[in-house]
Parts: sequence; structure tokens; C-alpha cells
Amino acid sequence: MWSRDVVTGRSWPTGEAGFLDVDLRATGHDPNGPNRGDVKFIWEPARLQVLHPLAAAAAAGDEESARLALAVLSDFMRANPPHRGVHWCSGIELALRLVAVTLLRSGLERHELSSADAGLIRAFVAAHASQIAAFPSLHSSANNHRIAEGLGLFLAGTLVPDIDASWEREGRRILETEALLQILPDGAGAEQSPSYQAFSCEMIAFAALVAGCQGRPFAAPVLDRLAASAVFLRALMDETGRVPAIGDDDESRVIAQPPDDEPRYVASVVAAVAGLTGRPDLLPPARDPHLRDAIFSTPAGDRPVADEVLLFRDGGYTVARDTVAGRRLHLVFDHGPLGYLSLAAHGHADALSLWMSLDGIPVLIDPGTFLYNAGGAMRLALRESPSHNTLCLAGASQSRSSSAFTWTNRAEATLEEWRSDADGWWVSALHDGYRRRYGVHQRRRLGRHGDTLTVTDRLVGSRREHDVEIGFLIGAGLDLDVEADTVFVMQGADRLCRFRAPDGFAVEVRRGAGQGAVRARRFGELVDAQRIVFSGRMRDAEATTRISVLARGPIPGADTLARDLLDDPSLRNPARSDHV
Repeated sequence: MWSRDVVTGRSWPTGEAGFLDVDLRATGHDPNGPNRGDVKFIWEPARLQVLHPLAAAAAAGDEESARLALAVLSDFMRANPPHRGVHWCSGIELALRLVAVTLLRSGLERHELSSADAGLIRAFVAAHASQIAAFPSLHSSANNHRIAEGLGLFLAGTLVPDIDASWEREGRRILETEALLQILPDGAGAEQSPSYQAFSCEMIAFAALVAGCQGRPFAAPVLDRLAASAVFLRALMDETGRVPAIGDDDESRVIAQPPDDEPRYVASVVAAVAGLTGRPDLLPPARDPHLRDAIFSTPAGDRPVADEVLLFRDGGYTVARDTVAGRRLHLVFDHGPLGYLSLAAHGHADALSLWMSLDGIPVLIDPGTFLYNAGGAMRLALRESPSHNTLCLAGASQSRSSSAFTWTNRAEATLEEWRSDADGWWVSALHDGYRRRYGVHQRRRLGRHGDTLTVTDRLVGSRREHDVEIGFLIGAGLDLDVEADTVFVMQGADRLCRFRAPDGFAVEVRRGAGQGAVRARRFGELVDAQRIVFSGRMRDAEATTRISVLARGPIPGADTLARDLLDDPSLRNPARSDHV
């Protein structure tokens, strides 16, 4: 069972091959190579997160759950001998299995272990720790992978300190160092992905919890940085506790309840940090119950969010939360870097993009991730600018993908001005992604005046006209109605807002994959979407898109139309109808 991918039905090498001989990119793009699909789908069950609820049941005294968990562990080791096969290729996978064994060992404290079971656990931990120590993620790949490796070594050192005392020390050093590098001083994640930031925070928080239980807590700045991260992630949440799908998201979890996909995962991690740090003020506005709550002693209840405009200067985000036309507005504006380190593996080319929700309804969304190594051209397309809520010049991306995790060139964004006062707020930023190819910078100025948001774009330094498109990807379940230069966004009969094109720009609504309007509903699942596109020609002049929030109420004229339909005798008596 450990070698078969349940998505593709194909098998991966396990005990028959050394881990260095496994080609993780065997996705079918090479006509002469094997086609096994995305490696995530074979790795996921081997994280052994099925042991998490079994460990909880064992902790409550369930002997059958304890026996089943040990049997799963034994079967994995028998089918996947150390250092051989696909399940020994990634430090993240090794570390997450050590999380499962840590939870299991805690859950087995009231059960009597045989010498064989105790030996199994020791051998499992030692093999995983030695593999992590021998093959660290360094240089441009030292992102969340390095945090996972620190977690794995730390847990191994606490589980079997007599085998190698250096594991605990090295794991602690990595975690305390990387926490301050990968969570920026303002709390934003350096990888430019809220889901990966939550994943990294959950790893650090779990290690900090174990360290605290042992009476050797992590350094205070680590917990302070976790709290700052929770403040930032909480700011990204709308009224329902959901965050925009900025950057990559492969749905990785540290504590899991299979097969729960956790649509409010980030909120649950923020609540866990609130429990770990004793900060109930960090609780999210809404979340789902989870095993994580019990592990981190998360306080009960939620905490409403206040109206405010926040600048996260290090991470490069402005977040506005307000009541406009009687609706709750939540808006995120990205003026930050592409991603972390030179690889920027999990960032997207979304500089100067917007994400917006009204009354907890996602209106402007991100296209998401789809797949990694097996995503092919679609993986690249969903990373690049034409898929995001920003301006594209001549159909080009501001940063260009060269592979699933690398870039040919990288746009750098710069915050220019930021203001918030009683009369409203505005923020101005630019990026240089089009400078080398077209000799221009793109500037975007975003502001709120009354019930209207203005999005003003400019090609700074342009000496000739360029074809541009200003695109907005619309959330699921919403309808679009075009009237001249205006597009109304509706939920049923309720008009939520309207988008008015810049003067002289054409208006188009693109729908479905055939027109490049798609989104990833979750990892590996692509669905059709709708995209508003304003197209025109620009030189060094301003083009302003106006987004007006509309008060609650039905579409004008809907009541009259309904009365007319009810008065139609053919509709009251279907047998007499002349209509199809």
C-alpha cells in the first residue's frame, strides 16, 4: 500500500531503490520516462497522520487504537527500510512522521510496551533523524523545509536522547534561528504564502510546546515572533476566518485529522498560537474545532475583528477592514517581495494584486496552486501575473517562471506612500518587473473614498503606448452582469459591488479554461472561474478602475419583473404555455 499512488494508480519505488535514485519529477512530461503523477499524493499517506487520532484515542485508554497504531508503524518500516525508496527523499516527510511518533509515544504512556514495540519506535526515530542530519536543506532551498528538519531533529533528540544528544541541540538551534528569519519582524511570512506561513508556525509551535513540557522552553524572541505571526495572519482573515490563497498551498498540516481538508487551517493554527502563548486576544474571528485545540490548550470562543487599516511594511501588505455601504469590507493589497531567498519557490508573480471579500463572501480571489511537479504548463500559468488581480503589459508576467519552483526574472516591488486618516486611506507602490523588457515601472495607487475604491495604474517612464490588461478573478458562486463600461458582481439577486473600467478601456468577462479563467479549488483540483478584464492602451498616464460597494438589496427592477412574471397566465398554467 505504501508504494501505490491512489490518485494515478501507479507505483513508486520503495524498498527496491536507494532514495537518491528516485526521480521525483517522473510526471509524464518526459515522453521517455515514467508517468507517476505528483509525488505529493504518494507522500501524503506516508506522513502517518492517521496515527494522530489513534494516539488521542490511545491516550484516553483505548487499547485497540494503541495496537493498531503500532501495527501501522511496523508495517511502514517493513515496507520502507531506512534510506530506500520514495519515502526517504524529503526531510519534510521524515519530520512529519516524527511528529506522528511523538504524539503516539505520548498517547502510549498509560500502555505497557513490549520490548519489540519499544525497539521499533527507537529504530524508527534513529533512522529518520540520521537521514535528516545527513541531508539538510541549505542555501536557496532552506525555507520551510529547514524548519521541518529542525523540528524532526529536535523531536528525535527528545524521544531518544541516549542515541545522539546533538539532535536535540541542533534541532533547537535551527528552529530558533529560522523562526526569526522566516517570520519577519512585522509578523509576515518571508515565503509570501499564508498557508505555508501557518505550516511553519505550527511546526515551530509544536516544538515549543514539547520544549516547554520538558522545562527547557525556547528563547522568548521565538514566542514573540510566533505571536507577531498570529497578528499578521489574523489580519489577513475575513469575517469567516478564511484568508486569501496568496502564493502556494499544498495543504500540508503538522497536526491532522484525516481526511479533513481544513478550509480554515490558518485560523486553527492562529488559535493554537493563542493557546501556546497564553494570548486569547490572538484568537481568530471564526474557526473549526480540531485536535490541535486540545494539544495546544486553545481557549474557547472566537474574537471579533475591528475596523482598521494596517501596514505590514516588512512583508509588503496593506490590509483594510471597514464597513462600507453597510457591508463588511476586507481588502488585502500586495506590495511586497516575490518570495523567500533566491529561489522564491512558493511565491507568485502577484505584485500590486488585490484580494477582497464583502460580508465574508470572497469577491476578488487568487487562482491557487493546482499541482507542483506534475502541473506542467498550468503550474507555470497559475504562478504568473495574467492569472492574478493586477495589470499585465503585452500579456507578459512581471516575474517569469522557468520551472515549477524557479524564476527567470524577479520583479521587485517598492512601497512609495501610505496614508490613513479620517477622510479615507490610500497606498501607492510600484514594481520593476517590466523595466528590462519595456523600459517602464508599473505603479498602482489604491485608495478608498466614501463607498468607492479607486485602483489607479500607471506605466511610469513609458515613451510609447502599450497594450495592457487589468484583470480581476471573481470568487465562486457569484454572477456577473455587464452594462456598458461597468460590471456588476452579484450573489443571486443581491448586487454586491460594481467595477467601472478606466476611460477608453474595453470590458470583457472571460469564463472557463478556454479563456484562461480557472482556479484551483484545492491542490490537484482545477475548476472553471470568471475573470473581469479591462483592456486598452497606455502610455505614461493614469488609468483608474473604480470599485463601488453597493448597499444590500435586490437588483433594481427585480420586484417589477417578478410581478410581471406572476401576472403571465401561461406561467400560472404550464399546460397552456407556449414557452419551452
